[in-house]
Amino acid sequence: MTLRHFKAYLDDLQSLTICLPKRFPHQQIAFVLEEKDRHDQKIHTWIEQEYTDDDAIYYRLSLQSPLDLEKRYLVYDSDRNVQALTYRHIVRTPIFDQTFDARNFRLGASYQQTATIFRLWAPISDEVWLQIEKDGHKESLALNYREKGVWELRLTGDWEGASYRYLHLVNGQWQEVHDPYAISSTSNSGASYVINPSRLHPVSPLKKELPKAQAIVYEMSVRDFSAQDSAGFSHKRQFKGLTESPKTGQASQGFDYLKELGISHIQLMPLYDFGSVDEEHPRLCYNWGYDPVQYNVPDGSFVSDPDHPYNRLTDLQDAISLYHQAGIGVIMDVVYNHVYDIDQYAFEKIVPGYCYRVDLAGKKSNGSWCGNDMATERLMMRDYIVKSVCYWAQTFDMDGFRFDLMGLIDRQTISDIATQLKAIKPNAYLYGEGWEMGTGLDTQLLAHQNNAKYLPEIGFFNDSYRDTFKKVLTQPQRLLDEHLHQKIENLLSGSIGLSQQTPAYLTADQSINYLECHDNATFFDYIRLKLPTIHRGWQEHIASFGLQLQLLSQGVCFIHSGQEFFRTKNHLENSYNSPDSINRLDWKRRQTYAENAQFISELIAFRKSEPLLALNQTEAIQKASHFYWLNPYVLRYNLYKDQRDLEIVINFSTEHYVYPNDDKRHLILQYPDLNDQGVKENIPLSPQSLIVLQKPTHPHEN
Repeated sequence: MTLRHFKAYLDDLQSLTICLPKRFPHQQIAFVLEEKDRHDQKIHTWIEQEYTDDDAIYYRLSLQSPLDLEKRYLVYDSDRNVQALTYRHIVRTPIFDQTFDARNFRLGASYQQTATIFRLWAPISDEVWLQIEKDGHKESLALNYREKGVWELRLTGDWEGASYRYLHLVNGQWQEVHDPYAISSTSNSGASYVINPSRLHPVSPLKKELPKAQAIVYEMSVRDFSAQDSAGFSHKRQFKGLTESPKTGQASQGFDYLKELGISHIQLMPLYDFGSVDEEHPRLCYNWGYDPVQYNVPDGSFVSDPDHPYNRLTDLQDAISLYHQAGIGVIMDVVYNHVYDIDQYAFEKIVPGYCYRVDLAGKKSNGSWCGNDMATERLMMRDYIVKSVCYWAQTFDMDGFRFDLMGLIDRQTISDIATQLKAIKPNAYLYGEGWEMGTGLDTQLLAHQNNAKYLPEIGFFNDSYRDTFKKVLTQPQRLLDEHLHQKIENLLSGSIGLSQQTPAYLTADQSINYLECHDNATFFDYIRLKLPTIHRGWQEHIASFGLQLQLLSQGVCFIHSGQEFFRTKNHLENSYNSPDSINRLDWKRRQTYAENAQFISELIAFRKSEPLLALNQTEAIQKASHFYWLNPYVLRYNLYKDQRDLEIVINFSTEHYVYPNDDKRHLILQYPDLNDQGVKENIPLSPQSLIVLQKPTHPHEN
């Protein structure tokens, strides 16, 4: 008899791998499997392959018969040394998903006053225990295995507000974990709470829903919105701060300012529980929050008491209600492409190796540049994500979702989300970052913008729009290349293939037109970096010109909060963990640049009222749009449909231009004024500016 220590890994139903340190004798060795609780049930093996590295010898074993994945096995060598069979690559196979398909189960803690049912999907665990505490009383109770990997316990009594964790035995190790399906927890991703749904606040419905092509989306951070000390917010950096309208002068701030600005939606940067900010001491550290820990739990840094079971839920619900009552939709920024710490992520601790992708070398893929990519294509991960989105839509009445690095998520998951949401929010806005990035999945299966034709209901951030106009506005001489003329025409018309350009999208509302967002330098900072020697006032003029172009383009207009009053982050390209002094919204600038903010507000109102700027369908845009370059730098853009006739003249050059108004159109827009300025024969255009004219509608044309 020889004592040996080894590891045994299950990789597929009929093969496993033995890892034996070289220090142990291994001549004429053999292995056999037995069911854990039935030693008479033996499965014989034979060695198919043997290989070594510096420290160990490996045996690739074939099995006499396939294993039953719902049973547990022990592996014995020829000297009766034993190890529990560890589930390894098998968890990433289709047969594993097929065997443990628990999509029909309601997972998590289902509360009723007389009993709470706890269900956890832990398909390869040997035991699962509930550790629960309420009013100082603690209990440890065993869950029973049902089927499809689901463990269940019905606990009688009223357990509202109880905190709980799971302790389970997986691959020979005990792991403690919070409930991945929980909707509230103690601070810093601690114990999960049992929540009584009747204690949550109903969210007021959105007053008016607009077609997507008419949307003006305003990206905000909960923290940044109210973080400026001098602005006078009472609930700084919190959900409640979103509802405040403090005054420090005559100009509106906060919530009242957003109502006056007229945007149709706010897009809130990460709200779910993220791992990069201490919820008990949030001012000690700043982070945008693209670091998911618990996907269904609002982050506790946005409330005054992160250990309260309900505050993080009801404070957010109340804020959304107020926005809905004001006619402003709320879109949630979600990050289902990676997690903060993959080794500590709940699904990884429950089913090791299941939730992330691997590359050809068997290592974690890293398209996200965050150390892991979520395997959204796996059945229970996809189900979790789809149900997570639906939960936010149902409980918080979210009006849409922006998917961070959506190009890393598989197409089927995004399609399933769109399908499921139709029953909850038929007009939900769905869009995301559509960059094509390397990950451990075939690029044809991913939800990037080059696959836009397979995702007709999904929008994509238009990086071609961003990059083209940023370069043209800072380097107008590029327009001497006539090919760029065609590209600009296509971008202004929704990137649907106008002017012999290849269509990027099926409809204009798939194009999210933007010049800045939370990523990278603000557009104003970009101009200052590229054109540091020009007058500060002209830098501001160019920044305003860019936003005006956005608001006159077909597609969805996306505005970064503060863009209209020239937001600055001191030239920083990436402020994800910079302090509040860099990231906070500077409400003083709203007062300093009140004239520009007022003009943008009026232009937003004009866009919302003008159907010619929300045509959306390719055929309608093609019929209505006509472009004429009056010289290499000046573009006349006509839109005509149903007796409505609009003319936009854009001067991209750094020189003055006089436009001959031969058709005697009414001048209705010229910065800094937006009103009917009557008919002028020759209209002067400042460098890098635009005008909008309209042919009057005669009574007999109505």
